[in-house]
Amino acid sequence: MVQIRLGQALLIVCCVFYLIWWSVAFHPSHGNVHTSGITMVLLLITFIFGIAGMSVNLIGIRDHANERGFISGYAIIVCGILSYFILMYGTRILLNRQVTTELFLIIGWTMLEVASANSVFSLGRMSVREVVFFLIIVAVAVVSSLIFYLAYYRVEPMLAYYFGMIPLVTEAMCMGVFLFLTK
Repeated sequence: MVQIRLGQALLIVCCVFYLIWWSVAFHPSHGNVHTSGITMVLLLITFIFGIAGMSVNLIGIRDHANERGFISGYAIIVCGILSYFILMYGTRILLNRQVTTELFLIIGWTMLEVASANSVFSLGRMSVREVVFFLIIVAVAVVSSLIFYLAYYRVEPMLAYYFGMIPLVTEAMCMGVFLFLTK
């Protein structure tokens, strides 16, 4: 349980650095150079916190894999992979939008949050009501993230700049709710 909570906290820090990096690197006045100088340092810090948070969180989930949650871990993996490929296809073919790393991150984050909630539920650290509440918040964050993701290339640059920030804020807030519910 400690690892799951620590992983969530590290991922919140990752979101903060990702937001700082995005703010600096993707401001319309900055141009198209997103990985040089200070932006490269910020991206590296973001990456380190992201990998650390995900790894620690997954170790916590793995350590409780024998506990019975509300859904099979295999179902989470299969649904996540299917969702990614359906959204990738729909994004690229049907909506003519280039597929970027953010789609992978949104779906991967969703899988991690469902798996984390599943684990803490199995340990009795979240009630059914709390899990449902949390999963609704995650669903709202995912849907809004996907909307902003899809709209990013269809709006003027300054609005796109802000659209890119919203998923980072909503995901960090969801993980903050997770930490609050599991304290």
